[in-house]
Amino acid sequence: MIRLYFGAIIGLALVALAALGVGAWISGILPKGLRRFDRAAFSLLGGLGVLSTLLFLVGQVSFTRTSILLLVMPACVAGIFVVFRALPQLSAMKLAATRLPILPLALIILVLSLTALGGLAEVTGDWKSDTVSYHLLGPKVWLRNGLIRPVADNSLTSFPQIPETLFATLWSLGGPRAPSFSCFLTLALLMAVAASLAVRVGLSNAEACWVAGLVATMPAIYSGSNFCVVDGIFAAFAIAACRIGLDARRLREWLAVGLFCGFALGTKYTGLLAAPAIVVCVALNGWQDVRTLQLSDYARRIAVAMAVALVVASPYYLRNWILLGCPIYPPPPGYEGLCSPKYLSADAIAYLHSYIRQRGAGLGRSFGAFLLLPFSLTYQTSWFHGGGGIGLCPLAFGPIGVVASRNSRSTKILVLLVLVLTALWFVTQQESRFLIHVYVISLIFAVLGWREVAGSQRRLSRYLAFAVVFLSCSFGILMIIRAQAGNAKAALFKTSATLKHETEIPFLASFDYFNRDDSVKRVLILDGIVPPFYLDKDYVKPVGQWGERTLPGAPNSQQALEQALAHRYYVSHVLDVQSEYSQFQIDPQTPGLTLIFEAKNQRVYRLN
Repeated sequence: MIRLYFGAIIGLALVALAALGVGAWISGILPKGLRRFDRAAFSLLGGLGVLSTLLFLVGQVSFTRTSILLLVMPACVAGIFVVFRALPQLSAMKLAATRLPILPLALIILVLSLTALGGLAEVTGDWKSDTVSYHLLGPKVWLRNGLIRPVADNSLTSFPQIPETLFATLWSLGGPRAPSFSCFLTLALLMAVAASLAVRVGLSNAEACWVAGLVATMPAIYSGSNFCVVDGIFAAFAIAACRIGLDARRLREWLAVGLFCGFALGTKYTGLLAAPAIVVCVALNGWQDVRTLQLSDYARRIAVAMAVALVVASPYYLRNWILLGCPIYPPPPGYEGLCSPKYLSADAIAYLHSYIRQRGAGLGRSFGAFLLLPFSLTYQTSWFHGGGGIGLCPLAFGPIGVVASRNSRSTKILVLLVLVLTALWFVTQQESRFLIHVYVISLIFAVLGWREVAGSQRRLSRYLAFAVVFLSCSFGILMIIRAQAGNAKAALFKTSATLKHETEIPFLASFDYFNRDDSVKRVLILDGIVPPFYLDKDYVKPVGQWGERTLPGAPNSQQALEQALAHRYYVSHVLDVQSEYSQFQIDPQTPGLTLIFEAKNQRVYRLN
């Protein structure tokens, strides 16, 4: 276990150094008013996006450890020079840190430590886990095949892949624990850009530290930023673009806005809605009122930022268009008739759309439901799959903060942005983690409101404000500890790690058999819900998790078995399982097959 942990630490250190190396130039296109801490955070965050995009492009031709090292190692050398140049500034940053309030710093350190420790545990889960079903399935298959390609049996592996390419690189350099271990770094970067935006709207460094502490302890943010879930890093890119846009005046500064919007587009399809909204809203900043707005300048800002964003994100969408028939794959509702998606039948697309509508229904899409969102997201979080909710602070203090800072142009821009982003989310898919960037902005307004209440002469108001913050942070920490307790124990104790391995991996006995038997060359998996993430050998899965038909002629499982018996797919073994959705599909007396292993709800056959 120690070797695995050491590998994860080394892998993350190499990737972080490489990101600093390829992202150092970003500091030169940022607005002049940013602090050194902000520039370092944006350079590292942007460097991760640049590094991932370069690796993705290289991976279309070759994605082996050699090709990865040929790109990463020179970037690491550049990163070392960046670190040495920054050393004289570290003492000033340490001095500034000593002036920050202890409580939010303690909360931040606790959450990041738990995240890092829990990230060292083995990744487990069934097909319902996004991490297992596609976030890490793609990287594992890419490394095995030496090429970045969508995995045909799970269409979600064709999503924009900035985080997944980083996961694959971390896995190659640091082993299988490195991707989940890295989540503490991306969560820290989300806190850093949140604090930077907080200072921009008028909060002090100490108050911005509280914003970061509230970000760290909000369960809805944490659930989308941990276990290799990518909504946190998406929010970091989106908030970074917003923060830069509020100060952007020169052309190169709008290039920076477009760069981070492009990274958001390259992380999640939700960026297709969020990025234009961010650019259009923040481009309004800088004018005293609408009468002085120069439409030509306004249009130029938008055009430059969006052009850069589209160029940065284009590799992911062009790859899908060329290989899968649709730039947005799987096609969203209303788009499927405009392209010819490969591997997905009309029934499979309809099933996926039905799932999306059902999961993202929330409490309805009426105007009344929209007005009640602040209360619903606070008190009825399960309707939005909120992972523990957003706490009390946004609802309790956010409106006060908006009213108190209503004369600020930045407040007006951010309120407009929040309304637009929330409306877009409301009419599409009401999944709580898709709104993390809005939650971050709401926490900034919450701290602005808390400052107003804390400055009140009424002692009761101050006590009530403290009680709200205390309850929110306490509840958040308890939820995070509860979520990480099993992983932290598994990282620290071998018996817990063994128990986690044996109880949380479905069909474990069969996977262990395949992975240790050298005679296994290629496995035919008949049931669509079997997660091939745990299989270290090549495999064929004719029907995917969402009904994908992956083989020529689109055979179903039984037809694929017949063709495998005719030695069409060079299959050596077959996995047949009994699950909550299907029974065993093979008669043990089938000619051409020999039952060689059986465990509870699972059978392994060898082709004769």
